[in-house]
Amino acid sequence: MTLRARPVARRRGRAGWDAGDRRNNLINLGFFAAIGLSILILVGYAAWSWYDDHFGAAATVNGQVITKDDLRSRLKIEDYNLTYVASRVQTLLALGRVSATDAQRQLDIITQRRQQLTDLTLERLVDVALQSKLAADNGITVTEADVDAQLVNLATTSEERHVWMIEVTPNADAITGEVTDEQKRVALGNAQRALARLKSGESWEDVARTASDAGNAAQSGDIGWLAKDSGYDTGFMDAVFAADLNTPTDVIEGEDGVYRIGRVTESAPASVDGTFQSGITDAGILMADYRVAARGDVVRKKLSDKIVADLSAPGLQRHVLEIYLPTPNAAANPSDEGVKVRQILFAPNDDTTKAKDLPADDPAWAKAKAEADAAYADLQLHPEKFDEMARTLSDERTAKQTGGKQPWYYTGSTVDQAFKDAILAPGLTPGQLLPPVKSTFGWHVIQFMRPIGTGDAAWLTQLKAKATSEAAFRQLAIDNSEGDGAKDGGDIGWVAKSQLADKLDKAVFAFGVGTMSDVTEVTSDGTYLFWILAEEQRSPTKDQLKIFTDSGFSTWYTKQKEAAKIEYNIGSSAGTG
Repeated sequence: MTLRARPVARRRGRAGWDAGDRRNNLINLGFFAAIGLSILILVGYAAWSWYDDHFGAAATVNGQVITKDDLRSRLKIEDYNLTYVASRVQTLLALGRVSATDAQRQLDIITQRRQQLTDLTLERLVDVALQSKLAADNGITVTEADVDAQLVNLATTSEERHVWMIEVTPNADAITGEVTDEQKRVALGNAQRALARLKSGESWEDVARTASDAGNAAQSGDIGWLAKDSGYDTGFMDAVFAADLNTPTDVIEGEDGVYRIGRVTESAPASVDGTFQSGITDAGILMADYRVAARGDVVRKKLSDKIVADLSAPGLQRHVLEIYLPTPNAAANPSDEGVKVRQILFAPNDDTTKAKDLPADDPAWAKAKAEADAAYADLQLHPEKFDEMARTLSDERTAKQTGGKQPWYYTGSTVDQAFKDAILAPGLTPGQLLPPVKSTFGWHVIQFMRPIGTGDAAWLTQLKAKATSEAAFRQLAIDNSEGDGAKDGGDIGWVAKSQLADKLDKAVFAFGVGTMSDVTEVTSDGTYLFWILAEEQRSPTKDQLKIFTDSGFSTWYTKQKEAAKIEYNIGSSAGTG
């Protein structure tokens, strides 16, 4: 049998699915799919762009989003506010209640703010978000009535008065720079005599020109139109705004120790701008948006008042000693060698300004040399007396405040050559007492304190190791500290919480009584070491209350803001949060 393969019959395929048609259809399908995908991408991008432009984050505060629409809305409000303030300045200028110079200065400030408006506005929104949370945490609420009151306040121009002032400043001691009780009595007497002249009928102009020592005495003490909260001494402004027109006030002693007499010649009562809210809507701003901004202002004010009140209440305080080394004054050339010294200067006839004109054989030079030799001999036996001797014996003008401690001197410093050669001599060691050195100013008894290469933090670390007792710390403060309490063994009195900068506050309150703090560096200020003497509950002093009133909230809020997680997505702050 012969076997043959069965013929294969070609079956007709489905129409359009031969190899060529299939390829063309796939290409067409891919083309249309690509077009569809591109359209979807464009639509998606447009939708994303729209969403990001409106609801994208301009910044976030602890996860809370500040949208770009929020920023855009607030920018319109801030721009309107600047325009409104500028119009007020122009109105006051037209009324003669502000000088052309002062008006231009204020308008220049407004221009500068406009140039930075986006960054400033975003920062304000960040503050509003954070402060609203902090206010809620502190139990603070804001009502619609509070917002209404704030709108009235924004529309109100405060009462202003045309104020004149006679000022008598106590003379400070030429050597110590301090004002004695006797000098205060003299100044008060001069001010009281000026007031008596006014009451006896002498003209204000004559008395002001002859009795006042202010810079504007020639202008009869005219200090222009002022609101009560214009920044002048509080007691003086209270008296001025309580006085009748053309009636001098009593003599008012200011917080700065200056004695003042005031007079008012004109008064402009407070006024409310009835067009304030219509002006907002005319500018295309929704009143609801403006109320949100006003609410933020109320939140800040209430939060500030609460924090200042809390700080001003009786609380924990510590009595501390301090060693303070200020940030070194810079050298002209960073590579220059630098040294810290202190000195006692004995000038011929006790006058450093005339020493260079005295002949070398003048007996006053010999007397100054003898005084320097005697001091040097005494200090060799009792080096701990250097500070006291500098404050009581030195003819240097500032020695009574500094204990003879000098700024950093460098190889490039402009200073008497003999003095410079002595302090920059090689091989000097900390604490070394130099034999008297003659300069054009007199005879110097010098103690070498340390080279700049030591570094202030490292130097204070060495001192901390030597401070084995309170007495030892006090002597180290006398010999090294350049703070106000140095002459008293570094005693700066009682310190309340939040009275000092954050790093110093932590240093003072982080360790137990009878111990020392860590060495603490504060940028652009200096380096500190504290000894904790005692701790107790105390009411703040007048000086502490002033610190809390002036800067308590800003100090507290800075800490809160540093602890918050803030991210910026636009503006100059982007990437720095």
